Amino acid sequence: MRVYRLENLTRSQFIRLKLSQQEAAQVWNCCMEMHTQARLEHTKWPGRTELQKATKGRFALHSQSVQMIVHAFQASVDTTRQLKPSTPKMRFPYKTKQFYPVMWPAQAVCKQEGRLVLPMGRGRPSLILPLDLPAESGACTLVWKRGFELHVCMEIPQAEYVPGVKQATVDLGEIVRREVA
Repeated sequence: MRVYRLENLTRSQFIRLKLSQQEAAQVWNCCMEMHTQARLEHTKWPGRTELQKATKGRFALHSQSVQMIVHAFQASVDTTRQLKPSTPKMRFPYKTKQFYPVMWPAQAVCKQEGRLVLPMGRGRPSLILPLDLPAESGACTLVWKRGFELHVCMEIPQAEYVPGVKQATVDLGEIVRREVA
């Protein structure tokens, strides 16, 4: 992953990035409210399919960005469900969010010479950022870290062979069990 600090943004670009993160938070909040409601009513919890149907076409984001947020929410619920027996204080998602990172899969990202085009969904203008990304770049995530950052996944080809001829070994040690009389 490579991090690109988004500096020198115009006011309109800054506002659009901020609004997109607020819209992503609304997707998370929608999923959280559905899940909380099901828990309170003791009904079947909504799965990934139900959450995707409930969020489809409702938000000003690219459809795959909405799906990625739903998947992240579902992963949080699944992890909490697994860890709750051993960690009783752990809670399912319950706080509403104001901002949430916006994610675009590699197939949605459009790299052009000297700029990056991030789609915002059908009928909405795309976010255009003045970045020249390498050809091996893929999925992107818009993050706030004392300023906007774009986290870009990079595909690195795996080496066919390991250079060099030296080898190393590791001694894991020996565990000896002794009883005290």
